[in-house]
Amino acid sequence: MTNNDSWHVCGLVIQARPSAIAAVRQALLNFADSDIAAEDAARGTLALTLGAADSATLLSNIEATRNIPDVLAVSLVYHQQDEIEEPCKEAS
Repeated sequence: MTNNDSWHVCGLVIQARPSAIAAVRQALLNFADSDIAAEDAARGTLALTLGAADSATLLSNIEATRNIPDVLAVSLVYHQQDEIEEPCKEAS
């Protein structure tokens, strides 16, 4: 018998005001399981990866990125869901 758990990861392109890129970067890194993969500060563009154990948490975090001050646009460019199977210990 197994328990099925999933892991979701997505890639986002964040467009922000260039003058606020440092504050936006810090706010994005406050999300659990987040990483800035690339940055063009002069253009105000960041490539962000986000991970979560369920789709509801991932969607909530994506929505939260849109509410960060000085974020102009958030584009989902990648999403993957992996199933993680772990054996269950059965009572003897």
